[in-house]
Amino acid sequence: MKWRRFSLLAIIPLMITLLYPLTLSQPPLDPDDSFITLERQIQGMLQQINETLVFDYHDSLMDIGPRFTGTETCAQAAYYIHDEFTKLGLETHFHLWEFWGYKCVNVIGTLNGTDPSSDAIIVMSAHFDTTNGSLGADDDGSGIAAMLATAQIISQYSFPHTIQFIAFSGEEVGTYGSFMYARDASARGDNIVAVINIDMIGYANTTKGGNMIRMFRAPRAAWIESFATRVAEKYHNMTGLSVQAIPNYRGADHQAFLEYGYDAVFFAHYDGYPWGNSVEDTPDHLNHTYQVKATKFLLALVAELAYMPQDFQVILKNPWEGYAYLANYFVLPFHWGRLYEMEMRGTTLILGRCDVQVDVRSQEEIDFVVFCIDDIFIQWDYTPPYEWKIQGKHYPPMGKHTLNVYAYDTLGNIAHDEMDIIIFTLSYQYAPWEIT
Repeated sequence: MKWRRFSLLAIIPLMITLLYPLTLSQPPLDPDDSFITLERQIQGMLQQINETLVFDYHDSLMDIGPRFTGTETCAQAAYYIHDEFTKLGLETHFHLWEFWGYKCVNVIGTLNGTDPSSDAIIVMSAHFDTTNGSLGADDDGSGIAAMLATAQIISQYSFPHTIQFIAFSGEEVGTYGSFMYARDASARGDNIVAVINIDMIGYANTTKGGNMIRMFRAPRAAWIESFATRVAEKYHNMTGLSVQAIPNYRGADHQAFLEYGYDAVFFAHYDGYPWGNSVEDTPDHLNHTYQVKATKFLLALVAELAYMPQDFQVILKNPWEGYAYLANYFVLPFHWGRLYEMEMRGTTLILGRCDVQVDVRSQEEIDFVVFCIDDIFIQWDYTPPYEWKIQGKHYPPMGKHTLNVYAYDTLGNIAHDEMDIIIFTLSYQYAPWEIT
């Protein structure tokens, strides 16, 4: 008996010695190492995304039937999404809109950020309406399912910045729901940092298509392309997807956000889908494996954005996007129907000289702010409040232009914002013959 006790006591230290290297191979998380902690936390989120989760949501939406904007089934889909957001503990509400004879709602579920100093908002969006008679399995039942699955996982965690999940209606009749929401968000002064719109991510029929997700982006959202590419590389072992960025496509729900001064992109699958906008857009055409991969990538992207430091921003505060001004006096909204058709949503009309005012948010000292028209230098300002009275450099800036503002801090970092304007003014700094 004594020998057995001695043997046991001798074996225990030996086992500890043998197992100790294994404990070193999986070190405990250092709470101060935020990058490792974040990556492992998001990996844990991605492990919870599976086919059952995604397609339970998709099947429930398909059971409602075709969802043409303004119909009873479209309203049923809105209530279904609202109920799901509510179950997840999100701050949930309807956004009622009415435009050009159509009337419906968008559904918003908000996970408020934990950083009291941040008013930044990350938007993930998809649309639940369909063309008449179509189930919209891919367009855009796939996007709604991905968004709901992402919301279910993300709602279990906390993020510094606010995340809004928005289900739009009115996309198939002219992206009216997203237009009205972006217009109202701009009027409220919402600090929407990035919009990740997903529309048709449920299909792949080639090897390349099964390993690629396509992003449509405008020049002002180029930073999202770089960010998304890094995220795809970081979690490639779990998503298997790479990002292909191509020039912007205007006909999706991200476009209105671009027009109202926000950075927005649109994600879709790589392979062509021949059944879109038809009664043949049915669940049997979808690739479940690809849908899950795309959902995982988009979750990782939104989560990373919600953690991204927002320590340097420049925001055009005056004039407002999409309004008409007589000099510095607000006159009326500038977004009626015909302007929509002319692709002038969010354009600001200015008659005379108007003061431009910007809000610069930075943890570093600001070196200067540059004001431009069509990315051509006009004026700079070295001291706050940063303001400029719009004028030309060598000639009056008559007609349609882009107003650009750039802020530079003393470390060399640059922040940018822009606004589409139509201006009629005779003011300019000096004529070419006045240059010495």
